[in-house]
Amino acid sequence: MSTATPKRSGIFYGWVIVGAGLVVWTLEPGMYTSFGVFFKPISTDLGWSRTMVSGAFTMASLMLAVFSPISGYLADRYGPRNLVMTSGLLVGVGYALLSTVQSLWQFYALYLLVGISMGIAFAPITSTVVRWFAENRGRALGITSVGTGLGGMIFPPLANYLIGAWGWRDAYLFFGVLLGVMVMASGSVLRRSPEEMGLLPYGVEQSGKVSGVVAPQRVASGYSLHQALGTGAFWRVFFSAMAFVFSFALVHAHLVPHATDQGLTPATAALVMAVIGASNAVGRLGLGTLSDRLGRKRMLFVTLLTVSLSMLWLIWARDAWAFFLFAAVFGLAYGGAVVSWMGIQGDLFGLVAVGAILGATQTGTNTGGASGPLLAGYIFDVTQSYSLVFVVAAVMPFIMSWLILTLRRPPPR
Repeated sequence: MSTATPKRSGIFYGWVIVGAGLVVWTLEPGMYTSFGVFFKPISTDLGWSRTMVSGAFTMASLMLAVFSPISGYLADRYGPRNLVMTSGLLVGVGYALLSTVQSLWQFYALYLLVGISMGIAFAPITSTVVRWFAENRGRALGITSVGTGLGGMIFPPLANYLIGAWGWRDAYLFFGVLLGVMVMASGSVLRRSPEEMGLLPYGVEQSGKVSGVVAPQRVASGYSLHQALGTGAFWRVFFSAMAFVFSFALVHAHLVPHATDQGLTPATAALVMAVIGASNAVGRLGLGTLSDRLGRKRMLFVTLLTVSLSMLWLIWARDAWAFFLFAAVFGLAYGGAVVSWMGIQGDLFGLVAVGAILGATQTGTNTGGASGPLLAGYIFDVTQSYSLVFVVAAVMPFIMSWLILTLRRPPPR
């Protein structure tokens, strides 16, 4: 395997970028997936229905949808550093102030701030990793995004412990300080592209070739955002992301309440979430690397289909072992789906506007993320059951898996 700069020794700086992205993805999405652990304590303490509490998750997801394409465009033009540092400041302030909420509008407003902070971090980190790696792109993206799994493994049990020991308000304050400091520090080391540091992308020789073909980073080719929007491939990727994040978001908002409704203790339910995080990490790293060999389209098809089947299983899950089995399968499939979805966009559309395109498709993921929890809360309040929304969450990725299987690459530009 060739390195990006054969004449230089030491660690390629792209791996520093990957490490910084790993930290951000561990902290921000990890804390976000702990929403379900805070769900019942907040609902009980403040007297809010499940639809009302779910609305905060929806607000945050809507802000993710709005700001992801904006941040992708800004990252293409100005780089990721200041965007991610700003994200750290906002997410720290947002969670710290959640410790003071007394009314529903305050709760929603602060989750809006949390959503904005995450929206301006995701696309810049992803597009930056894509730019730094020509070879092993799936592995690099897998390592970066494995943080979501690690965070999902760490934060729910930690949040459950802190809520029991300190109460939910002090737990929010602690997480606000932690995330604010660590995300800002990680953002400070990011650089837009290897060319800014006199380097070449990982795997590109001085001739500009990767494994005998011209490296995409070395030629002025690829789709602009406007051109990508005119292709069927873009919209298949867009709606596939909406489908699997719809399922993911409602699971992270409502699985803990659902599991405790079935008789599991809050601690056991938090461990179920931790298993989702652990298997998510394995899926992002292992299946992300495997997608480099088998192809991202095939991997996205298989993982979407698995997400669909696992949601059907959740309808009949009653015992702890059934929830843990769901968590292992669902987390693995979701992790693989995310990495394949991220990588396939560079494969389809090139790197000219990869940040803007990733940000635009992120609008699809966050539309799904906004609607899933709110619909689940409403259906539960009306029917006192989550079964109907679990069926919806199974049908959507099932349909998209077959549309992805027939996906064709647009002609090169």
